[in-house]
Amino acid sequence: MAAIPFYIDLKSPYSYVAAHRALALSRAGRAEFDWLPYTLDIAGRAGGPGWRQRIRYLYRDVRRFATPLGLTIRGPERVYDSTIAQLGLLYAKQAGAHEAFIETVFSLFFQRELAPDDISAVQAQLGACGCDAEGFPAFLDGAGPLMLKTIREEAEAAGVFGVPSLVVDGELFWGQDRLDMALAKAGISLS
Repeated sequence: MAAIPFYIDLKSPYSYVAAHRALALSRAGRAEFDWLPYTLDIAGRAGGPGWRQRIRYLYRDVRRFATPLGLTIRGPERVYDSTIAQLGLLYAKQAGAHEAFIETVFSLFFQRELAPDDISAVQAQLGACGCDAEGFPAFLDGAGPLMLKTIREEAEAAGVFGVPSLVVDGELFWGQDRLDMALAKAGISLS
């Protein structure tokens, strides 16, 4: 089974819901995903008429999906740049600890216990997931940013514009509610 490219942002509540379901499928051996960071520019979109109302609605809406799954989603207290956490995902992926990292960072972020832009906090989670966290600062200053940039360019060439997004046989599926459609396209039965 080929790994399905799965783009997430570790600050996206819809990515959290989709990743929760996908991680369960992965652990059950029913699907394989290539977890890829795609960082949303929320700060660049913030403001303007109706912004706060849209955000309140978004969090009410995502809780409709999250609550039955037992997930806690609290809105963040400020707008975060999740680039450091996204680089942490790439670093964890190199160590084969990315699934634990994804699960932990999402959970902590949406419980307001982790700032995704805090290097030491992300580094601590890498260590907790079994990575050699001492190498993370060098990764931030070295190969990490170029890897993140390349992934973004490849994602946008494939049509990705938001998260969560999956690409199956060149077809883009955007939104946590499209996970089942993407899996069906990949020939993965959920029954």
